[in-house]
Order: sequence, then structure tokens, then C-alpha cells
Amino acid sequence: MNVDYCTGLSSTLIFIGHMVRIAKIVIPIIIIAFGALDFFHAMVGSKDDEIKKAIKSLIFRAIAGVCIFFLPAVIDLVFSWVDSWQNYDADYQNCFRCIWNVGNCTGNQNN
Repeated sequence: MNVDYCTGLSSTLIFIGHMVRIAKIVIPIIIIAFGALDFFHAMVGSKDDEIKKAIKSLIFRAIAGVCIFFLPAVIDLVFSWVDSWQNYDADYQNCFRCIWNVGNCTGNQNN
């Protein structure tokens, strides 16, 4: 029996997709802004310890940003490793499409 779980959730998934799209734009801007601000404060203070801390902070922020971007791919990979996943894969792809490519999501997921 093939039940489409995402048909009833399409408006919610589209909303989540818009939030993800906004996060993909806002997170790098925040990382760049905080990194530039840290470097500015470190350079004004011109202390080696502060400069090293600013570099370390920027590296951790960049790693966090990259992890956020790769999180969907990791989730998809983990689900593909589950043995019984093939039974749900088509429905999952419909849900996934609504979140990661909002333009291809419709209220009727049977396309």
C-alpha cells in the first residue's frame, strides 16, 4: 500500500522550505559579519592573543556554517542506510522536494 504522507503536510513543508532558504542566505552573512567584527576588535587591540582567539572563533563559526549546509545530505545518507528504507523512499523524496526545492512542491504530490 503506497500512502503519500506529504500531501497533507505540503503547506507546512513549503513553509519549512522557505525558512531553510532564508537560513542559507542569513547564516553566511552572520558568520562573515561576526568574523569581521572579531577581527576588527582584535586588530584595534593589536594583541596577538586576541588575534589568535578571533581566528579560532572564525574557524569554529565557519565549521558550524558548513555543518548546517551539509546536515540535509547527512540525514539523507543515514536514511538510505536503513534496510527497509526503500519502502518509504518515494514518499520521502516528495517531502524532501517540498523542503529543499520549494518551487517543485505542489499540494498534490502525485506528479
